[in-house]
Amino acid sequence: MTPGLDRYPEVERFAVYRAIHKRLMHEDAEYRRHCNSYIIRIVCFAVLLPIAGWIAAVYLAFRQQEFQNRRIGNVLQAAA
Repeated sequence: MTPGLDRYPEVERFAVYRAIHKRLMHEDAEYRRHCNSYIIRIVCFAVLLPIAGWIAAVYLAFRQQEFQNRRIGNVLQAAA
């Protein structure tokens, strides 16, 4: 769950999350680097280690989602 996202109606939450993610990708170099690094790691694991790569991909996906939720939550809470 993303902190601060619960202030928005449920039908608007994905749009708000996506808009803040997009803004952070343009404005926050650390956030952009982290997201791009995640994509590169997923591709490398999937290509180099087919079976273990999928296990790593699932782990990385959960970790990435937690990172994005925390950062987007920080932006939402700062705007409150």
